[in-house]
Amino acid sequence: MNEPVQSNVPIIDKVNMDAIEAFCREVYYCDPYTSMHEEHVAELMAGLASQLGMNSNEISLAFIVGLVHDVGKIKIPEYILTKPGKLTAEEFSIMKEHAEQGAAMLAAVEGADFIVPIMRHHHERYDGNGYPSGLSGTSIPLLSRMLAVCDSFDAMTTHRCYREPVTLEASVEEIRHCSGTQFDPAIAEVFIQFLKERFGFSI
Repeated sequence: MNEPVQSNVPIIDKVNMDAIEAFCREVYYCDPYTSMHEEHVAELMAGLASQLGMNSNEISLAFIVGLVHDVGKIKIPEYILTKPGKLTAEEFSIMKEHAEQGAAMLAAVEGADFIVPIMRHHHERYDGNGYPSGLSGTSIPLLSRMLAVCDSFDAMTTHRCYREPVTLEASVEEIRHCSGTQFDPAIAEVFIQFLKERFGFSI
């Protein structure tokens, strides 16, 4: 893929990492599972960015974005975050607010303003049926489209309070199934190749 991450991406060193780390600690104290999930997604984002041929600054950006993508969940009531069963329509509506909440929190971090749209749109879908804005295709920021597949993969393959993890093979099949609808098909293809190389077998 030759698509740029974002025009005029600043040097990552200008981001106030003390504020980022403070957010990460707050997420951990609020919900250790979400904190672990963010760490996993950060690693996947860096790996996918490398697989896409991005430069070191872009890879660092991808890692940071993964590390804070769910920071808005700090604002979500604990009973919803840790509910063992399916969320009601009202609860899911509240849960969806974490994308906007996270964007607002990152807007206050020095040097991180360029991360704000990535946070806001990481639950958009390639077919336009996501939230909060119903963006579609390449109108969704590239790193948001990358987050969509990394986030979903980790969610599928790790234990959740409401279900057991699925196998690697099943998760890859689901990514393929959702390519072109939930996921950018080009990114999904590269992500699957990344998984093949990371886990060292054919899937």
